[in-house]
Amino acid sequence: MSAVPSGPLLNRYTEIGTLSLNFRRAVGRFLGPLTGILVVTTALLAYAGNPGTLAFAYLAAGTLAVLVVWSSSGLGLPLLPILAAQNLVIYGVPILASHENVMAYPAKQISSAGFEVLVFDLAMILSWAAGMRTFRERPPVSLVLHQMNREGVKGWRQVGFALVGCVAGVQVLSGFNFLDAVYAALPSGADSLINTLLAVVSACGFFLVAMVVGARAAPVGEVLAFWLLLLATVLLSADSFLLAGAAACLISVAVGLFWGSGRVPWTFLGVAIAGLAFFNLGKTTMRERYWNEDKSATVAVNIPLGKVAAIYAEWWQASLDALSENDAANRPTPNPLDAPTKKNQTLLDRIGNLENLLFIIDVMDTEHIQPLYGETYRLIPPLLVPRVFWPNKPRTHEGQVRLNTYFGRQPDLESTYTTYIAWGLLPEAYGNFGPILGSVYLGVFLGALFAWIEKYTARKLLISCEGFVCLSLLMNLLNSFEMVASVLVTSVFQSLIIVIAATLPFVRRMPNPVPEEPGA
Repeated sequence: MSAVPSGPLLNRYTEIGTLSLNFRRAVGRFLGPLTGILVVTTALLAYAGNPGTLAFAYLAAGTLAVLVVWSSSGLGLPLLPILAAQNLVIYGVPILASHENVMAYPAKQISSAGFEVLVFDLAMILSWAAGMRTFRERPPVSLVLHQMNREGVKGWRQVGFALVGCVAGVQVLSGFNFLDAVYAALPSGADSLINTLLAVVSACGFFLVAMVVGARAAPVGEVLAFWLLLLATVLLSADSFLLAGAAACLISVAVGLFWGSGRVPWTFLGVAIAGLAFFNLGKTTMRERYWNEDKSATVAVNIPLGKVAAIYAEWWQASLDALSENDAANRPTPNPLDAPTKKNQTLLDRIGNLENLLFIIDVMDTEHIQPLYGETYRLIPPLLVPRVFWPNKPRTHEGQVRLNTYFGRQPDLESTYTTYIAWGLLPEAYGNFGPILGSVYLGVFLGALFAWIEKYTARKLLISCEGFVCLSLLMNLLNSFEMVASVLVTSVFQSLIIVIAATLPFVRRMPNPVPEEPGA
């Protein structure tokens, strides 16, 4: 690994591994306080008699093990600690909140679910450590975006704003229905590629500018323009009442701010999470008003740009009404014979990974259903064929469709066309290989993969084809908590193809530049 530059961290010599030192330092600083928080939280859960106490202790132990090992020897892209932290949140928060769907299971099964996550974390960190000793670090040669890198941070800002501006332009044109004829003329399946392209371009653009903003290397006017563009993009991304695109955009900004400053952007994260949580309350109501009558997963809503403000005002009121309904549902009724008050889905309800894992543990324990033995993974290769060349290929969600129908979570295949029930990587692995083995297989595979990626990319320049590929991987991982492998692999594959195809015409393979001497 090259020495840390003595000058500003963000410059045209910045390597992925050098920039990741920010993450290692932050993890190292946070380990002590995090350990204290997790110990105290576990003690409070035990004092309150929470049936998930042991499960939470397993989650805490696995997360701390991963962070301790990675913070001492990590070299590059922090995929491993991010996934471990994600596991702590998606499996731990429902226990802390005593979510009713989780507390309905016996304490023994909740503890078993926590133990599966611990096994997964330990298998992942051991496999990663072995991989870091086995794989060789690649030399400092990159496919450099030469013209962009020559301009340094200024060039990064310019390209970032250009990428974000292109996506905003497409959104505006779509809002005025100017692109309807273009979309209609495209072959079947092309719209999926276009949506993926726009998501990748938006994520890369916002990441670049956010990183510069985080490092305080942007003029005040550009900082203001950045926040206004972010707000507009988020609003336009969610105007079909799907929050995934807006969430991915906000995640890319959070990562950029963190990598640029070396500090967790708590204020930004708080505002983003609060906004997503609030509008998530009213999205079902809005979908019932504006989506197709069959409420299909394919959105048939095209809101004119001039009505966006009115739509968001309506959405705001729907979320306020949903919040009031949830508050009423949580209050005891004076008459037990009264009909229960409607309860709307909250953001916590979306974090259903622990509930999914408990479901599969319970089904396999009580009904003795055999695992799928890798069936949902064998579905992946055909899904990598573009739908342009195979219009009738299986659905991207075919893996979770198979899980839901095989284990009885959905009654038949027809129901999967109107409702997608997410699973997550670990519950899917459990359903394929059963207890312990599923966690071990998944952990070993991901740990080795993450180690290879770190070794391969640590000496690559941030502003290079490899750098944008790494950014795409990071964004997909951060947004993967409810995906099965078929969805995640397909999403990553499409993103990588688009990134590589878009950057290759503008790159040159060359050694990383040597930092100039001061005054040269």
